[in-house]
Amino acid sequence: GRSMRRREKKEKKQTIKIVDILREHWEEFFRVYGEKIPKDMRESVIEAVEKAMRCGDPQYGYVEYVCVKCNGKEKKRVGFTCKSRFCNRCGKIYIEKWVEK
Repeated sequence: GRSMRRREKKEKKQTIKIVDILREHWEEFFRVYGEKIPKDMRESVIEAVEKAMRCGDPQYGYVEYVCVKCNGKEKKRVGFTCKSRFCNRCGKIYIEKWVEK
């Protein structure tokens, strides 16, 4: 009934990731606000954002796992992470490791 439809609506909701926002809006943001970034930091900021936008994208390198039981019929590619503190995903891991130390 009604609760089933609510559950289906929730499952259909698309999650928005920070990387998606960066990919869609970074160029325009930088064009409008780039001059406000201090000159001595600008190159580092650009590099960090571009690195984060490539995070996990197999186009920039990946590991491929192959099932040995099915003789390689099943494969899964996992894109390399950027390991940047700026990246939402990698930064969380960086902070967790720092806290553990």
